[in-house]
Amino acid sequence: MTEATEAPATDQTDTEINERTEAAIAAFRRQLEGQVSVPASVVQDGLLDLWGLLPAGDSRAVVERWLTETLERSLYSVTDVDSRLDSVLARQD
Repeated sequence: MTEATEAPATDQTDTEINERTEAAIAAFRRQLEGQVSVPASVVQDGLLDLWGLLPAGDSRAVVERWLTETLERSLYSVTDVDSRLDSVLARQD
């Protein structure tokens, strides 16, 4: 079981949270580069890291629903993961 950290403390600014989230998503995307598909476990690991950075709200809810979905799937296309990561970023604003 992976241990995820709790959401950031409220003393962090929105800008700091957004920067950390964008950096985590960029790192996740680098991990996927050059691949066509990835196992659900890889997606879970990336999402757990991301979930730990997000405060309560729309973005975190999207990640939580996606994490639940990964329990029922075995494979994801990288293009699907990439577009979903865009939706997480879009909900952050």
